[in-house]
Amino acid sequence: MTSARGRTSGLLLCRKRHYLDVCSIKYLMKDYCWQVRMDQGLSCWTIVVSTNFLSRERGTTQMNETRKSRQGKKRILKTVLSILMIAMIGVIAYMFKAYSDIGSTAESIYNEVSVVEMREESIEVETATQPISFVLLGVDTGTAEEERTETGRSDTIIVCTVNPNTKTTTLLSIPRDTYSEIMGYGDLYDYYGDYYDKMNHAYAFGGTEMSINTVQEFLNIPIDYYVEVNFDGLVDIVDAVGGIEITSPLTFDFYGPQFIEGETRILTGFEALQFARMRKQDPDGDLGRQKRQQMVIKAILDKVLTMGTVVNYKNILTTLEDNVQLNMSLDEIISIASGYRKSMETFQQFYVEGQEVYIDEIYYYYVDPEERLRLSNILRTELELPEVSLEDISTSANELDFETQQYETDSSSTDTTYDSSTYGQSDVYTPNYSDPYSEETVTEETYTEEYYYDETDTYYEEDPYASTYDSSY
Repeated sequence: MTSARGRTSGLLLCRKRHYLDVCSIKYLMKDYCWQVRMDQGLSCWTIVVSTNFLSRERGTTQMNETRKSRQGKKRILKTVLSILMIAMIGVIAYMFKAYSDIGSTAESIYNEVSVVEMREESIEVETATQPISFVLLGVDTGTAEEERTETGRSDTIIVCTVNPNTKTTTLLSIPRDTYSEIMGYGDLYDYYGDYYDKMNHAYAFGGTEMSINTVQEFLNIPIDYYVEVNFDGLVDIVDAVGGIEITSPLTFDFYGPQFIEGETRILTGFEALQFARMRKQDPDGDLGRQKRQQMVIKAILDKVLTMGTVVNYKNILTTLEDNVQLNMSLDEIISIASGYRKSMETFQQFYVEGQEVYIDEIYYYYVDPEERLRLSNILRTELELPEVSLEDISTSANELDFETQQYETDSSSTDTTYDSSTYGQSDVYTPNYSDPYSEETVTEETYTEEYYYDETDTYYEEDPYASTYDSSY
């Protein structure tokens, strides 16, 4: 606003996106400029009030002009301080409400588990100096409307290590059909001897605890934290963060959404679920699906880490409450999000190399001790733990007589950029692939019966709810 005396003053109220670790109030004295910044890791409010005296009207005497100028400045100062006080009260109230909501959600999704302790000393994430490990379990517990009575199975198993010293995050996908010793089964079901089954059945037998203990024994590494996600809730999670950016490594369509090799697009929750589900059209089969699942997880993580101002944080919190369980307290979540954030910007990915085997006419994915040793030492190196030898890897599974079929996979480390010459190449993939399910009308009853009792991939390959999702925002 410009007055008749030639003074120019302005008031600017704006919001800027930042990630700050502490609340700070900064006072700048340059032509009367005050700035307030507040943040709790989610957003930053910046309030700038400034006044500039660009010109002065010549008066009869310099004394009168100076006196009036000082009086005007005092009035402006009072106004500025009043505005700042009101704004600060509003910001503090909003942040207190957000922090309270976050604390309530963190408490509701927190679920402590009792697992075998494999570390000699406990870790302290507050210092952000020690590597940590997670296991991500994508479980098939279904939606709340289904009212399932069974526990379900962990059809996605991804081990993750985060090293703040090398600033690297490592992902390892374990095939759900991996033949492994189910740790704790004998004690729970009064079974004598070691019990072997598909790794994803550990969740059905003994929930999260048995799954974590089974993964720890299989890889001979400690699992510090777990994140359990209801796979059906993936749709809500992706939608809550505003969609994720994905570059498809191959061309395919799956119950509505169409994906083009090399095309980058923003996926809705439903599209992301379909992108992660498809297996039969991928020339790499289940390995290709594991790669796409890792792409989705990394895309969600990237979106969360780069979101400065979370306008719809309540929707995100509600989604987490309905679909996620973990064993991290709010303080640990904040410490990891701030102290380990830089380490989550560089990824290396590994996959398990094994064989298809049939035991009593049931399909399993067998991983020999040498491969388990290789993967174990990769992860132990990332966790800054001493390497182990073959004697430390359970070999009792080798005593069985397998009827095997070689299943060749590439388990070498890769980055997040997929080479189209080896993944989705045209000589092994037909874009006009005919999906055997595409011409069928799949009902919820068909889906439920096949999913519960059939050992096939009906959970991933059939989508009874496709018509219920909106494919666009």
